[in-house]
Amino acid sequence: MCDPKIMCRQHLLGEHNECHMFLGSLRKKISMNGYFKNDLLEPLSLKSRHDALAEEIIRRGYNHTSILEFSDEVIFEYLTDIQIDHKINKDNSLMLLLTRCNQCNQNYLKFLGGEQLNEMFRV
Repeated sequence: MCDPKIMCRQHLLGEHNECHMFLGSLRKKISMNGYFKNDLLEPLSLKSRHDALAEEIIRRGYNHTSILEFSDEVIFEYLTDIQIDHKINKDNSLMLLLTRCNQCNQNYLKFLGGEQLNEMFRV
């Protein structure tokens, strides 16, 4: 759930792929408990997140032809209300990304500046 502009190519395309994987798992009604436990899935944002990633993919000149279409009512019918309403900790996600990927960190500093990063690490 980090700004797609700061993501390196690998993370951008990887998260885009995960959106399609999540949808496939939801269609098959596969347990998503691990994704919620590890704060990796925000169901109500799946479509908008995919679209934001796709927009950045296209902006960078990569090909994007995989639309993410589904009905919330049908896809989420087996999830609990708590799972459906789950919100990813965006600050934590950003911190993890920036500490794990040097290229994403460089992109963050270049495109968004270090103000938010400085705030996150203040004690």
